[in-house]
Amino acid sequence: MLILASQSPRREELLRAAGLAFRVVAPADDDVPPPHARSFPAVAKRMALRKAESVAARTRGLVIGADTIVVCEGRLLGKPADAAEARRMLRWLSG
Repeated sequence: MLILASQSPRREELLRAAGLAFRVVAPADDDVPPPHARSFPAVAKRMALRKAESVAARTRGLVIGADTIVVCEGRLLGKPADAAEARRMLRWLSG
């Protein structure tokens, strides 16, 4: 059984488009990147691995873990805390 360790609708869509049968199991961790990271590819890899390990510890099957990070001007952006922060981030990214 193929298991997606993500709650991302886009990742589900990609697997469905590929014709794969899978189920979604939400990871147990909070998906928060380290605030002062310098190696951004390593951060994305580490977060994806944490998700996959979290799900693999609770279920059987082939687990896919993935993560997306956003970096702007050398700064790693996390998930916005609220709508106001999301608007500030989008303004910054669009500038």
